[in-house]
Amino acid sequence: MSGAASAPAPRRTIGERALSPIADVRQDEVASALLLTLIMFLILAGYYMLKTAREVFILGEGGAEVKSYSAAGQAILLLGLVPAYGAFASRVSRIQLVQWVTLFFASHLALFLMALSAGWQIGVPYFLWLGIFNLMVIAQFWAFANDLYTPEQGKRIFPLIGVGSSLGAWVGSVRAGQVVTSIGTERLLLAGAIILVICAFLARLVYAMRPRREHSKAADDKPLEAGSGFGMIFSDRYLMLIAALAVLLNVVNTTGEYLFGRYVVDMANATHGTGPEAAAARGQLL
Repeated sequence: MSGAASAPAPRRTIGERALSPIADVRQDEVASALLLTLIMFLILAGYYMLKTAREVFILGEGGAEVKSYSAAGQAILLLGLVPAYGAFASRVSRIQLVQWVTLFFASHLALFLMALSAGWQIGVPYFLWLGIFNLMVIAQFWAFANDLYTPEQGKRIFPLIGVGSSLGAWVGSVRAGQVVTSIGTERLLLAGAIILVICAFLARLVYAMRPRREHSKAADDKPLEAGSGFGMIFSDRYLMLIAALAVLLNVVNTTGEYLFGRYVVDMANATHGTGPEAAAARGQLL
């Protein structure tokens, strides 16, 4: 007599089947995974739109040399901002940290727009701001995604989120060029602010829809432990090597960006001239 037949595997939902070519997403993970993918799509699209505006402002107002010096200024600012961020993170829940930091950076874009309308030059402060934004907000959303899922879930779901971020970077770059050509650089800042506000509220939604994990809700809402980020790096040889690699990569990247920026500025001046009457034309080329 044959043994008992094995139970049939549960049928996969439409969402599971649709996502299966990219990632192995389970039924209770589909909604949160799609929302988180949308968030990463929007945040990367917004960043690349804002990055396009950065090149116009810094190269149009200061040139490639000022851009390189401003990159050094970002490192100095981070020496004070990293401990401040850690102190704030130890006092609020993780979802509050994501929301408030994102809205905090969105409010800065409103200030930059007001400064532009008043005729002020914002090239250097905007360059510094965007570098901090890149390191804090985008990295924070990746850390938020890491907090939502277990390591096993992350291995299955993160490919989908990675696809969303890559598509967002591509769409943001393409859209930024169209906006600068047809409307103007200021609209990129407005679009970036709107995207950040949307992402802050979507983060609350995806947090409420997250798959329940074995640990309690109190553990989810617990603030991050207080501590020194620099102390953590100095105490671990592996992290020290990662930090050294990051420094080396930034040296190479900054050198390359200086050479490319210098070439673009020279080409813009040769094409449209250096007078104030050609500033708008140079801005479109930059």
